[in-house]
Amino acid sequence: MLKILNKKSIKYKLRRRSIENLKNILGFKGEGTKDSPIVIDDLGDVTVEISLFIEGIYLILKNLTISKLSIAGSQNVVIEECFIANLETRQCRNLIFRSNTILSIKQTLCRNCIYENNSILQKEYNRLINNTHERREFVSIWFLLGIGMLFAHIGISSLLALYINYVSIVMLFSGISLLIAMIYMLTLHFLANKIPKNEYVDFDIQELEVVSNASIKVI
Repeated sequence: MLKILNKKSIKYKLRRRSIENLKNILGFKGEGTKDSPIVIDDLGDVTVEISLFIEGIYLILKNLTISKLSIAGSQNVVIEECFIANLETRQCRNLIFRSNTILSIKQTLCRNCIYENNSILQKEYNRLINNTHERREFVSIWFLLGIGMLFAHIGISSLLALYINYVSIVMLFSGISLLIAMIYMLTLHFLANKIPKNEYVDFDIQELEVVSNASIKVI
């Protein structure tokens, strides 16, 4: 399959209100309920870049050419029969990816999602099923947690020694802020592990060949 990606993509930041507006303008079907999801379907030869953050509605993306698809904090979204050059998902639940071609994927803290009958590159498939990006983030969190503890220790030690200056105050507040942020991130990771894992079914492993700056061939 030869896929042409336009150099410029139409960008959509889809939230609940903007989806409702697009529905009225472009005549998309559906009411956003489980029995009648909103369907964004077949925009022609247009390449789109989509940033998606929705809760409380059901949405289907279908037959689209997507240069970048970013989905964060969303649920109840179905993506099917799309070409996706770059896919990023974070803290999502109940997503379904069905019969898509995906060139690059980064998934973090997503659970109870289903990948079914998608075409994907071998290295991206390995990263996906091994949850590589999430594992790397988990290690980075512990590293930054250690730095936060070190900064906080230096700041507190300086205060106890009555050696108060701009640097010691900055170290203290930086360390405390970093500790709070990393503890929050660790909490998200531990909570995610209590949710059912993703399902990966019937992948078609592909090879990639760059034909030109604007063309990508999936073999």
